[in-house]
Amino acid sequence: MGKNIKIPWAAWREPENLELNFPDSWDITVCNMNGTPEVSDEDIKNSILNPIGTPTISVLAKGKEKVVIVTDDMTRTTPVYKIMPYILNELEGVGINKDQITILLGIGAHRPMDRHDCILKLGKEIVDTMRIENHHPYENLIDLGVSGIGTPIDVNKTYYNADLKIAVGGVIPHPLAGFGGGAKIVLPGVCGIRTLEGNHKAGMEGKGAGIGRMTGIREDIEEIAGKVGLDFSVNVVFTEEGQIGGIFSGHFKDAHKKAMDLAKQVYSTKVTLDNQICFFNSWPEDSELNQAQYKALNFLMTAPNKLINRDGAMVLMSSSYEGRGYHSLVSETGSKLYHNAGDGIAWKAFVKKRKVYFYSPNVNKYDIYHFYPKSVKLFNEWDPLIEELESIYGNSPKTAILPTSMQLAE
Repeated sequence: MGKNIKIPWAAWREPENLELNFPDSWDITVCNMNGTPEVSDEDIKNSILNPIGTPTISVLAKGKEKVVIVTDDMTRTTPVYKIMPYILNELEGVGINKDQITILLGIGAHRPMDRHDCILKLGKEIVDTMRIENHHPYENLIDLGVSGIGTPIDVNKTYYNADLKIAVGGVIPHPLAGFGGGAKIVLPGVCGIRTLEGNHKAGMEGKGAGIGRMTGIREDIEEIAGKVGLDFSVNVVFTEEGQIGGIFSGHFKDAHKKAMDLAKQVYSTKVTLDNQICFFNSWPEDSELNQAQYKALNFLMTAPNKLINRDGAMVLMSSSYEGRGYHSLVSETGSKLYHNAGDGIAWKAFVKKRKVYFYSPNVNKYDIYHFYPKSVKLFNEWDPLIEELESIYGNSPKTAILPTSMQLAE
């Protein structure tokens, strides 16, 4: 009959889960994160009305003329539609009307969002009745000098010129900034390509980077957000199903610190050791190969050395329903920081000489080898992958499955 194991799949799309079929003889452990229950609507409202380290939105908004609300994009599963009504109610309560508000999509160097994306992220009523703009990393920028470590500061003019700046973002592990959320909605969210390059470059060289903690890159991000301005920050910690498991609002440092503290507990994962095969799912950052290329490796940055045997196999997994994807700074041919992952320090440090496979129904070999070395073997179908693994590791390999890229090792 086989063992059927469901994992989350294809963020923002159907099916929401992928059923993996393994032979009965396989020794499999699904390593779930500690997790947390989904919060209620009342919890969301209370977070907005009782901020950490700042006055309420209604107090901040008094006398203001122009308001910008920045949200993260489709590479994050933040259900902004659940949060936005409480923010808008606060603004409307002090006389701020919709003509005074711009919702700015903090895409950084990612692809622009279209109407369908916005309906999923923001809700149809907001899409039908409010001004929504994509940030552009090359246009509509203002130069504000440099940060303490020399990062040039180019920021979206619409954002900078607003009298009140509000941000909503998800707090998930990030290999450069430690965690998403907080000031990261400003950088890279609404900054120019020079700023993104300056901030990312050191981290991609291994300087000031790290996952699941405060990093030098994060400190640069927070310094720049302080110069640019961010008045009110909403930070979401996720359940393993991608729902809101915690929400912290207020000062972009103070509220984010509380969110990080919870995230470390929620995402913490106990794992089995000495596995012959480990499956790393890139969900919730699995809409495109561009995102999955790094995020599927997130767990290895905190994992114990004995997670996978030296001659074991890593199976990276992504729906990648958008195919190769897009990132104007790091992923396109000729872009400023493009490189193949096989040439990077993370690959050399964590992958080493282990066998690496990639499972996705929606990418081809040219996509894979744009991001990975030729030693990675692509499988578009599940059964042939299992057959190959059995031919190498026998019919009862010790196997661990990591269902999401949010997980951190205990």
